[in-house]
Amino acid sequence: MRTKAGVALVIIVVVTVVCFIAWPRHRRSSERTRRLPTSEVEAADFRITLRLLGNLKAMRTHPLVCELERGNIVWAVKDGSLAKAGDLIVRLDSAEFEEKSSKLQKEVAEGEDHVRKVEDEAEKKVQSARVTLTKAEEALRLVQSQNEASLEKARAEIAFQEKELEVTRGQLDRQKRLAEERLVAVTEVESAEEEVRKSEFSLEKARRALTQAEKDAAAQEKLRKIDIEKAQLDLAEAETAGQGSVKQALRDLAVMEVELEDAEREVADAEIRAPAVGLVLLAWHRTGEKLRVGDEVHMGQRIATVIDPAKMEAQCDIGETQIEQIEVGQEATVVVTALGNTRLRGVVKAISNLAQERFWWEGGAPGKKVFAALIELKEADKRLRPGMGVTVEIEVEEVKQGLAIPVEAVFSENGKQVVYLVRQDRYEKVPVKVGKRSELIAVVEGELKAGDKVACRRPHPSRLIAVEVPK
Repeated sequence: MRTKAGVALVIIVVVTVVCFIAWPRHRRSSERTRRLPTSEVEAADFRITLRLLGNLKAMRTHPLVCELERGNIVWAVKDGSLAKAGDLIVRLDSAEFEEKSSKLQKEVAEGEDHVRKVEDEAEKKVQSARVTLTKAEEALRLVQSQNEASLEKARAEIAFQEKELEVTRGQLDRQKRLAEERLVAVTEVESAEEEVRKSEFSLEKARRALTQAEKDAAAQEKLRKIDIEKAQLDLAEAETAGQGSVKQALRDLAVMEVELEDAEREVADAEIRAPAVGLVLLAWHRTGEKLRVGDEVHMGQRIATVIDPAKMEAQCDIGETQIEQIEVGQEATVVVTALGNTRLRGVVKAISNLAQERFWWEGGAPGKKVFAALIELKEADKRLRPGMGVTVEIEVEEVKQGLAIPVEAVFSENGKQVVYLVRQDRYEKVPVKVGKRSELIAVVEGELKAGDKVACRRPHPSRLIAVEVPK
């Protein structure tokens, strides 16, 4: 009894092991057959599309940079906000510049007062010099008037003495005639001669007085003219000195005003505002994060960029073998991967005339030259951001003949192209000739018909139907 039970147990174990070995292999093969992706052969009716990879860029951008030597961000708008022209984007710490501006404002006010004082003092000195000159000129005129009167008097005295001399000489002549006639005594003649001598002396004295008066008048006028010249020199000196003082004060004031303008500009530069309507994108800090409150920025450093999201374009590269297929004005579809493969209409805006080799950090390959192309987006999406990766699809041809299958269903074997036709749970290797193709679909010719199914992955050799492929 025990022997029969042991035999039965051994049989059960053997059967279990055999099933364990055989069952998984069949299961794996069956599951491999079921999981193999397939596609149905369809009549060709598709568009050949050239797919290019690229990045978005804004057509209208306004970079905002730091105009201060350095500064700390004390306030910043939220990244990705929409701004209007004049809206505040970033405010830098301006306490130092405001204090400097306030100090300079006081200095400018004091400088303006100083200029007014200097002008008043200069004007007073000039007016005083002018008064002195006027007095000197009046003194000259007075002396000239007095001298003219004195000279006129002296001339009159000479004329009078000349007349007296003439009279006395006439009387002398008369007395001499009378004396000759013995009508008068000789003493009368002598007396007349004495009168003539007196008249001659008086005339000579009057003439000497006139000469002295002329000399005195000339000396007095010369002194007064010297006073005038001195007053004129004093006036010129006062005007020159006054103008120099005023100019220096104005120069000092101008320097302070320039410093004030610089300080006020620094205060204004601490507030960075949007120059136009657009989307605000804060710049990246060297730490790899967006700029934020507390970060320090330096002159010339980009702080943000205001872009117009309604005017975006995609920049992509076209290979040398594809350039003949693309023309300016062709319609395109721009697929934005980051936005759930959002599809937007576009048009080829420009194609460069010169092929260039991209550097490796630009995604280029050694020895491969490409042409740069710009695709203008005809649709707007406020979610778009510069730098987003896109796929540009440009329709280059429409195919309406033959049979179409996915390009991944075509395989190369021994230099020939084949497809794996589904035959129930197995696959038949069928040679085909590939015609026109796009990035996704290929037109094929061969022993296929619409409705057939082909594998999109190479089947396991064990699942193939043995059919010789023509060489």
